[in-house]
Amino acid sequence: MTDASRPGLALETATDRVSIAVMSSEDPASAHVVEEDVGHGHTRRLSSLIASALSRAGARARDLGWIATDVGPGSFTGVRVGLATAKALALVSGARLLGASSLTALAHAAGGTKSLTLPLVGAGRRDLYMGFYRTDSQGGVHLLAAPRVGPPETLLEAVSEAHALLGDHSVRFVGPGAARERERLEAAWPGSTALEFRHEGLSALDVAAAASREDGPGAGLPAPGHETDPAYVRPAQAEEKVRHRVMGLTPPGIRSLVPADLPEVEELEHRLFGDPWPRSFFLEALADPTALLLVAERGGGVAGYLVATLVPPGAELQNLATAFVHQRGGIARALMEELIAICRTRGVRVLGLEVRVSNAAAQGLYRTLGFRLVGLRRGYYKSPIEDALLMALRLN
Repeated sequence: MTDASRPGLALETATDRVSIAVMSSEDPASAHVVEEDVGHGHTRRLSSLIASALSRAGARARDLGWIATDVGPGSFTGVRVGLATAKALALVSGARLLGASSLTALAHAAGGTKSLTLPLVGAGRRDLYMGFYRTDSQGGVHLLAAPRVGPPETLLEAVSEAHALLGDHSVRFVGPGAARERERLEAAWPGSTALEFRHEGLSALDVAAAASREDGPGAGLPAPGHETDPAYVRPAQAEEKVRHRVMGLTPPGIRSLVPADLPEVEELEHRLFGDPWPRSFFLEALADPTALLLVAERGGGVAGYLVATLVPPGAELQNLATAFVHQRGGIARALMEELIAICRTRGVRVLGLEVRVSNAAAQGLYRTLGFRLVGLRRGYYKSPIEDALLMALRLN
């Protein structure tokens, strides 16, 4: 954190129970904490709670050196109010903005060794947000897979799938969602809620501790420059309706990638990835009779591309990319659907791929297409270092 002589402020607003902490970077244990169950009153109550915490600490907003906030998932309203407030206070004080997700904050604070740690936060009605983290034998916390949202029975199926990757790791559910569904969770995984960690609600102290770490996406933390990007897990329904209405008007055209596409493809590759393919990889693929290279076009330009190898009865996705301006616009789905259709015609029975554990959008897409978790490669990706999830689709 910056300027240890200045106090910091942590905001936990992702649920009905708001938690505010004002603390010194030099002595976090002396934090002044204010908590209140605000229901749906985040907008009405947050400023007053912050003022109360600052007053108890004998600090002023303009004195803050850093501000850490929960970026979600949780209440849409709560997360948005918290983020907006943090940004406004940062403008006043010049404080550094930090962020951590509610699920990551829970996982890091829960501690433990050799466990599959599964933070749970309410998502409205019967649904829950669930995170997936593994703690190693030294107590290090690593992201295992992207968070999910859904009813308990669906999430328990996902737990079984994730646990199969880790073998002898214990299963631990933490957070307020674990308290709500304790009986059901214990029936599926006896002893899994015994820790009773944060059953009463989320804590600003956990947000501050997680946001101050520099472990990066491999530990479930934001990449540099994205500290306060919201992690909603599922978009607001109104946003989705508008997006589908607009993007659905211009379906992409799919064709084979040709050498003339390489300048545009190479430029996109370097913009999108920290460890981009060199042009030689694309040239080798073009010369490989087992390789399939596809381009998606929209608006007269390359909107995305795909590279795969097909050696029936198996096939493997090697590269998939969508230009920033076209992301969440159906480009990757169209490319994958074309790949799957071609695999079927060529007698492929299993289509495999690997994906960064932090790439939530890609994992979400692959799941909707029928892919499931089948393996884990630790430390596989570089720039930044992350584990790779192996996923596979079995074709009839």
